[in-house]
Amino acid sequence: MQNIVERAKVILSENSKIRYGIFSIIEKTDYFPPMDFLNEFLLCGNDPCDQDGRMEQWLPFELNEEEYRTVILWWQESHPKVIESSLSTESWHDWMQEVLESS
Repeated sequence: MQNIVERAKVILSENSKIRYGIFSIIEKTDYFPPMDFLNEFLLCGNDPCDQDGRMEQWLPFELNEEEYRTVILWWQESHPKVIESSLSTESWHDWMQEVLESS
């Protein structure tokens, strides 16, 4: 079984390739969700923005602090301007809405 970090990387990478995948939109911004928000996404087991079902669902999971740091550093390697930000929101849903409205 893949470790948690690798699972998260695969999900974010695959999701960024999907036309309406939320990470295809996020990668065009300078922001990355805080750990709690990313975990809300990973715990869903699917991307609600992928209404065409182009991406397979995944077994829900969450990252601990160390795993999250590894994932965000990996994301920043290909998105060097990215910073972690809550965008003054309190949940994944609100954060996602803020990203969608600003893109």
